[in-house]
Order: sequence, then structure tokens, then C-alpha cells
Amino acid sequence: MEKDLASRIVKAAVALDAQIGELDGLISQLDDEKEKAECVKALGDVMGIIAKNFVFRIVRQYPELDPDR
Repeated sequence: MEKDLASRIVKAAVALDAQIGELDGLISQLDDEKEKAECVKALGDVMGIIAKNFVFRIVRQYPELDPDR
């Protein structure tokens, strides 16, 4: 993958943090504990997929693009 494209993908993935945070806040308001647990797990799965399959993969190739640096 070209570095410019990799950089843009990382930026797009990081930009999802705000929406994921909003979803997390909304999920925390659910009254049904089973439903809440299912949604928390699903949101965690989404976060894991984005991190593992996009960000971590790119950072292995381009460590300087690590958003936590």
C-alpha cells in the first residue's frame, strides 16, 4: 500500500472515534442489560476490526503513521 493512501486510511479510521464515542454514550443509556451487553460487544467488535484490519496493519508497515505517537 502506498504511504499516502495508508495515511488517509488511518486518518479516516481515527475520525470514526467521535461517532463510536457517541454510539457508546447512547448504548450506555439502554435500560435492558442484555440488550446493552449485546450492543457493547458489537461496538467492541467494530472497534477491533477497524484497529486490527486497518490501523495496526498500516502501522506495522509505516510505524510513523501510528495515531498514538
